This record gives sequence, C-alpha cells and structure tokens, in this order.
Amino acid sequence: MLKAKIRVKLAELELQQKDIYGEFKVSQKTFSNWVTGHSRPNLEQAFKLAKRLGCRVDDLWELKGE
Repeated sequence: MLKAKIRVKLAELELQQKDIYGEFKVSQKTFSNWVTGHSRPNLEQAFKLAKRLGCRVDDLWELKGE
C-alpha cells in the first residue's frame, strides 16, 4: 500500500493545493484525494506532478510497512 507524501512536499515549497490543482485539469476534490492518499493520479499525472514539485515520483509516495 502506498502512503502519499504530497502534503509534505507542498509544505516544503510553501504551496497550497489551490495553487496547483488547476494545472492538472482535475477538480479540487480529486487533487485533495491524491494528497490524502484516498486515490492516486495516473502514471502520467504522477510524473507531471513530480516535475511541477521539483522532485521524483518516489519522493511523493512511499510503501507502507516497508
């Protein structure tokens, strides 16, 4: 199971969800679900999000219990 670390990266960059969710052409609710780990973006969106936040995809999620 994956644990989202998007919230941590947003905080490091002093960004809020509202600052960037529109760039991904998704609703605020969908982006919020990515941040909380209730859902995940598709692979292409995950890479775009990582690029936008200046990190790697694996910086945004980690395996729970590993």
